[in-house]
Amino acid sequence: MGTTETKPQIDLRQAVKTALRFFTDSFGLLKPSDAQLEEIEMSEDGRFWLITVGYDNPTAINVVSHKFVLPHQVPLRKYKIVKVDAETGRPVSIKIRPGL
Repeated sequence: MGTTETKPQIDLRQAVKTALRFFTDSFGLLKPSDAQLEEIEMSEDGRFWLITVGYDNPTAINVVSHKFVLPHQVPLRKYKIVKVDAETGRPVSIKIRPGL
């Protein structure tokens, strides 16, 4: 018996809107304009949209130093994956994106 992939009922645009709204509602410290779409992926079984959202963490600062520029502070970029049910459009989870 092979696995069957399900066809998403919620299109990509709906899933992205849902993910960004769920993200900003969950992390009230951020303005909706602070969150940016970074990546979109369908789960292997076709049941979920996996949407990576990037944002500048207002509490974490990197000091950037270049050869010809004075050192300066920039916000640390963070990434989260929002999992959206592809059939119902219901947000399921938000997780830290590993490896960045």
